Amino acid sequence: MSETRTLPLAETLPGMLLAAPVLDAGGNVLLPAALALTESHLESLRRRGIATLTISAPAEPVDIARKREEVRARVMHIFRHTVDDPGSQALLHAVLAFRQEQLK
Repeated sequence: MSETRTLPLAETLPGMLLAAPVLDAGGNVLLPAALALTESHLESLRRRGIATLTISAPAEPVDIARKREEVRARVMHIFRHTVDDPGSQALLHAVLAFRQEQLK
């Protein structure tokens, strides 16, 4: 759920996460999306002439909390008619945990 930005390779640091795969001139995937970059990745990309990378900008804690509350409200709305059913409550908690895990 984070935003992305395009950075010149020279400004990219180890530990940053790729928001999109890095492709070579032939369209082959050099590095997959969501990969945490290492110094060796950056050096390899320099040798291959890659100029820019699309990086995931870390989300602000306030944004994460807001999104978690939106997810909770949506799941509670979906299960609003099943308050007294224990089976549905177990499913509600499983769905809520899964949806909130997706925000990380």
